[in-house]
Amino acid sequence: MPHIDAQLFKKKGVRKTLTLELDDGDSILDCIKSALAEHNIKEANVESAEGTFKDGVINFFERNSYGTADLKGHQVMRVSGIFKLSYGDLYGTMKISTFDKPPLQGTFVKGHANAGFKLALSFVELVDN
Repeated sequence: MPHIDAQLFKKKGVRKTLTLELDDGDSILDCIKSALAEHNIKEANVESAEGTFKDGVINFFERNSYGTADLKGHQVMRVSGIFKLSYGDLYGTMKISTFDKPPLQGTFVKGHANAGFKLALSFVELVDN
Protein backbone atom coordinates (compact mmCIF):
# COMPACT_ATOMS: atom_id res chain seq x y z
CA MET A 1 0.00 0.00 0.00
CA PRO A 2 1.44 3.43 -0.90
CA HIS A 3 2.35 5.97 1.76
CA ILE A 4 -0.31 8.69 2.19
CA ASP A 5 0.35 11.92 4.06
CA ALA A 6 -2.40 12.65 6.56
CA GLN A 7 -3.25 15.57 8.74
CA LEU A 8 -5.79 16.06 11.53
CA PHE A 9 -8.14 18.99 11.09
CA LYS A 10 -8.64 20.66 14.47
CA LYS A 11 -10.57 23.80 13.60
CA LYS A 12 -14.14 24.73 14.26
CA GLY A 13 -16.42 26.50 11.78
CA VAL A 14 -18.28 29.55 13.09
CA ARG A 15 -21.10 31.03 11.00
CA LYS A 16 -20.84 34.82 10.75
CA THR A 17 -22.94 37.48 9.03
CA LEU A 18 -21.71 40.42 6.98
CA THR A 19 -24.29 43.16 6.36
CA LEU A 20 -23.72 45.53 3.46
CA GLU A 21 -25.47 48.91 3.43
CA LEU A 22 -25.30 50.39 -0.04
CA ASP A 23 -25.40 54.04 -1.04
CA ASP A 24 -27.48 55.53 -3.83
CA GLY A 25 -26.30 54.21 -7.20
CA ASP A 26 -23.94 51.51 -5.89
CA SER A 27 -23.64 48.44 -8.12
CA ILE A 28 -24.90 45.48 -6.11
CA LEU A 29 -22.60 42.85 -7.64
CA ASP A 30 -19.53 45.11 -7.41
CA CYS A 31 -20.26 45.74 -3.72
CA ILE A 32 -20.56 42.01 -3.02
CA LYS A 33 -17.28 41.36 -4.84
CA SER A 34 -15.37 44.10 -3.01
CA ALA A 35 -16.81 43.07 0.39
CA LEU A 36 -15.72 39.45 -0.10
CA ALA A 37 -12.26 40.55 -1.20
CA GLU A 38 -11.87 43.08 1.63
CA HIS A 39 -12.82 40.57 4.34
CA ASN A 40 -10.94 37.66 2.68
CA ILE A 41 -14.11 35.57 2.32
CA LYS A 42 -14.03 32.80 -0.30
CA GLU A 43 -17.73 31.86 -0.26
CA ALA A 44 -20.87 33.56 1.08
CA ASN A 45 -24.58 32.79 1.13
CA VAL A 46 -27.10 35.55 0.44
CA GLU A 47 -29.44 35.53 3.45
CA SER A 48 -31.66 38.61 3.22
CA ALA A 49 -32.12 42.00 1.60
CA GLU A 50 -34.27 45.06 2.14
CA GLY A 51 -34.71 48.21 0.11
CA THR A 52 -35.49 49.25 -3.45
CA PHE A 53 -33.63 49.02 -6.72
CA LYS A 54 -32.54 52.14 -8.59
CA ASP A 55 -32.38 49.99 -11.72
CA GLY A 56 -31.76 46.36 -12.52
CA VAL A 57 -32.63 43.31 -14.57
CA ILE A 58 -33.71 39.76 -13.74
CA ASN A 59 -34.04 36.75 -16.04
CA PHE A 60 -36.79 34.15 -15.72
CA PHE A 61 -38.66 31.38 -17.51
CA GLU A 62 -42.40 31.67 -18.03
CA ARG A 63 -43.99 28.56 -19.49
CA ASN A 64 -41.67 27.76 -22.41
CA SER A 65 -40.22 31.20 -23.00
CA TYR A 66 -37.24 33.05 -21.61
CA GLY A 67 -37.91 36.58 -20.37
CA THR A 68 -36.42 39.55 -18.56
CA ALA A 69 -37.93 42.10 -16.21
CA ASP A 70 -36.86 45.58 -15.17
CA LEU A 71 -36.39 46.15 -11.42
CA LYS A 72 -36.44 49.97 -11.46
CA GLY A 73 -38.18 51.19 -8.31
CA HIS A 74 -39.21 47.71 -7.14
CA GLN A 75 -38.81 46.69 -3.50
CA VAL A 76 -37.09 43.40 -2.73
CA MET A 77 -39.07 40.88 -0.69
CA ARG A 78 -36.85 37.78 -0.62
CA VAL A 79 -33.40 36.81 -1.87
CA SER A 80 -31.34 33.66 -1.88
CA GLY A 81 -28.12 32.58 -3.49
CA ILE A 82 -24.44 31.91 -3.13
CA PHE A 83 -21.34 33.74 -4.33
CA LYS A 84 -17.73 32.59 -4.54
CA LEU A 85 -14.66 34.74 -5.05
CA SER A 86 -11.92 33.00 -7.01
CA TYR A 87 -8.80 34.72 -8.37
CA GLY A 88 -10.48 38.11 -8.07
CA ASP A 89 -13.60 37.11 -10.04
CA LEU A 90 -17.10 36.74 -8.61
CA TYR A 91 -19.07 33.56 -9.41
CA GLY A 92 -22.59 32.61 -8.37
CA THR A 93 -26.25 33.51 -8.62
CA MET A 94 -28.83 35.41 -6.63
CA LYS A 95 -32.57 34.77 -6.88
CA ILE A 96 -34.88 37.76 -6.32
CA SER A 97 -38.58 38.12 -5.45
CA THR A 98 -40.28 41.53 -5.25
CA PHE A 99 -43.30 42.84 -3.33
CA ASP A 100 -45.35 43.37 -6.52
CA LYS A 101 -48.66 41.67 -7.29
CA PRO A 102 -47.88 39.26 -8.89
CA PRO A 103 -44.29 39.28 -7.63
CA LEU A 104 -41.39 39.47 -10.05
CA GLN A 105 -39.19 36.41 -9.54
CA GLY A 106 -35.98 35.51 -11.27
CA THR A 107 -32.21 35.42 -11.36
CA PHE A 108 -30.49 38.75 -10.73
CA VAL A 109 -28.37 39.85 -13.69
CA LYS A 110 -27.30 43.41 -12.85
CA GLY A 111 -28.51 46.42 -10.95
CA HIS A 112 -27.90 49.40 -8.73
CA ALA A 113 -29.34 50.14 -5.30
CA ASN A 114 -31.17 53.13 -3.90
CA ALA A 115 -29.83 54.65 -0.69
CA GLY A 116 -30.30 52.43 2.35
CA PHE A 117 -30.38 49.10 0.47
CA LYS A 118 -29.17 46.38 2.88
CA LEU A 119 -27.86 42.95 1.94
CA ALA A 120 -26.92 40.27 4.50
CA LEU A 121 -24.32 37.63 3.60
CA SER A 122 -23.38 34.69 5.80
CA PHE A 123 -20.11 32.78 5.73
CA VAL A 124 -18.18 30.22 7.76
CA GLU A 125 -14.96 31.25 9.46
CA LEU A 126 -12.56 28.57 10.68
CA VAL A 127 -11.17 29.16 14.16
CA ASP A 128 -8.88 27.13 16.42
CA ASN A 129 -10.53 25.16 19.21
